[in-house]
Amino acid sequence: MTSERIVSNFTALVLAAFFFLPMLWMVLASVDHGATNQLRMPDLTAEHYWVAVQVENLLAFGNSLLLSAIATVIGTAAAFIAAYVFSKQNIPFKNPILLTILFLSGVPISILIVPVYKMFATLGWLSIIPTGVLLGVTAIPFQIYQLKNFIDAVPPELEEAAALEQANTLQILFRVILPLTTPGLASAAIFGFVNAWGNFLLPVVLINSLADQPAPVHLFGFMGSNSIDYGVIAAYSIIYSLPVIILFLGMSRQFKAGFALGGAVK
Repeated sequence: MTSERIVSNFTALVLAAFFFLPMLWMVLASVDHGATNQLRMPDLTAEHYWVAVQVENLLAFGNSLLLSAIATVIGTAAAFIAAYVFSKQNIPFKNPILLTILFLSGVPISILIVPVYKMFATLGWLSIIPTGVLLGVTAIPFQIYQLKNFIDAVPPELEEAAALEQANTLQILFRVILPLTTPGLASAAIFGFVNAWGNFLLPVVLINSLADQPAPVHLFGFMGSNSIDYGVIAAYSIIYSLPVIILFLGMSRQFKAGFALGGAVK
């Protein structure tokens, strides 16, 4: 084994440990009666999970689902249509616009939180649905690039064949392009969902009602000024991570499927 191979394997193991150890702590602390911020063998108990599934905690979990669902639908749908236009249509200044979108995908929304808050407050939008829409909008620039790459791979012969059958633009978009870019839609949807699911700043600033706050904000409530309930935090974090895991596993078939366009072109 060469020295380069040894160094690369060692680096990979170190990086894996940085990801694995926090997750191991989270699992053990969630069932440890006297959980602390240290990794140790647990004094087994299920009380932390019982606290985590109390009504007020589940309501916050439901708020996160609603917020992320709104963001995912809004962002993915808008990005899909925009990506099709950039990929298949001739529009003026296409390249400069794409570069602007690429730049916007790297701009954190946190730097605009003050003017956004003032706008939302003026319009009376300090609630969960407008915040979900905004979270969807923040994901659109990156989703456009995700989806454009998939749409670029669709052979133009398929669109030409559909046009010969008198299909209009919307029919081509939804009956030809959409079925063939399902893996791209899956990846864009997951990105949009995760982008909203883990967001803390926007909901805590833009949602007035405490009853409408999502799980990340509610999770912060387990950290008191004098004590931190590590066990409940760990248990609630595990429950909180389940939708993302389920979403990824549910869409993994789409990733594995990839494109099967050769036969379609023939």
